[in-house]
Amino acid sequence: MPKQRKRDGVYWRKDRKAWWVSYVDASGCRVRKPAPDGENHDEAGIFRADERRQVREQRNLKPGEVLASKDSFADVADKFLAYQKPRLTPKAYEREAGIVNQHLRPFFTGKLADITSSQVSDYVTAALSRVSKASVRKEFVALKHLFRLACGEWKLLPRAANPCLDVTAPKVHDERTQHLSPDQFRRLLAASPEPMKPIFALLTATGMRRGELVGCNGCKWKYIDGTRILLPTSKNDEPKEIHLNGFAQRVLASIRPDEPKPDDLLFPEATPEAVSLAFHRVCKILSISDIRLHDLRHTFATWLRQGGTELDVIASQLGHRDLRMTKRYARIAAEQVRSAVAGLDALLEAAPEGQEAGAEPQGQQERFSQETPVVSHPFVTASEPADEANPVSALDCWRPRRDLNPCYRRERASPNWITLYLQGTGRSARSCKEA
Repeated sequence: MPKQRKRDGVYWRKDRKAWWVSYVDASGCRVRKPAPDGENHDEAGIFRADERRQVREQRNLKPGEVLASKDSFADVADKFLAYQKPRLTPKAYEREAGIVNQHLRPFFTGKLADITSSQVSDYVTAALSRVSKASVRKEFVALKHLFRLACGEWKLLPRAANPCLDVTAPKVHDERTQHLSPDQFRRLLAASPEPMKPIFALLTATGMRRGELVGCNGCKWKYIDGTRILLPTSKNDEPKEIHLNGFAQRVLASIRPDEPKPDDLLFPEATPEAVSLAFHRVCKILSISDIRLHDLRHTFATWLRQGGTELDVIASQLGHRDLRMTKRYARIAAEQVRSAVAGLDALLEAAPEGQEAGAEPQGQQERFSQETPVVSHPFVTASEPADEANPVSALDCWRPRRDLNPCYRRERASPNWITLYLQGTGRSARSCKEA
């Protein structure tokens, strides 16, 4: 048995055969715990000194402040993955774990509190040299989420110590505008293999995602309720209602077995990968470039938008909670914009009665060559002939007068093309404003 030393907060426990430490924490409670190196008295004393130093730092904290944790980034990464696992789908958690274990953990090897904004910026720069901007942005979002939990919910770091606050994620412009035309869609169905025709047709007619229609978690016969499909869950972990048009109902009727079981899949033999590969091959045969299977969803939304359907209605069918995402899917065709802009010609080129559109009005030059000065001022407008009774109209053609408003610079009044246009149509600026 080691010789008992003077009580200095470190004592030997006979029942545990190890050195223990004793101190008072920041709340005033006595704490007794074993030293990490229970057989070394000096190491136990160093451990107690470190604990008491932390207590003093905690007592000096202001309300709302927290003491920086000594945990390593690897330990916090394990806690982060354990936090995310019950909150994400299996596929989403697999992607998150791959980002943390393959990229973040090998780069940040020290303590969590020692990571600086400069190191995070260096990580983003190094990642941009190996992967695309979209991949780097996903990795940065995962890292930012980890530090947001550490500084907020877990209280491992002060809020101001978040190193991701001063780092900007790379901007990604990945909005796709590709969609099929009706003629391309008909050609696509004609050239597709027989097992894939109903899949491509339903994806285009309903706007469903690939994973909602095919795969182990795809659509089942029990989800079909008359003219709609009721999915119990979707990408947003919410129930989803998909309405079926006549074309989609005919497609489902063509593949429906005589007595389908409720738990049977609509396409039990099709896998998501096989569907995407078949679509890519058909598009290559038809020379339809830069198109993906997910663009059939874009096609559905774009056709609805071109037909005059409101964005909130399209978002309900697609399962979007944010209309900004729906805007990325629903595109207005260039022909529609061109036609709408061309429709203004009838208004822009309108002419007074008895005069052809585009012709110069008679007497226009005479009106602009009149000697009657017109004075424009923020408070006074003179359009009457100058005389002794109306000295304001007798001012020269400089507007506005510097002596009336020194904040305005002087510029010579001259008729612009809008004035010429209004006089040619027989309307005045005041009448246009009142209209």
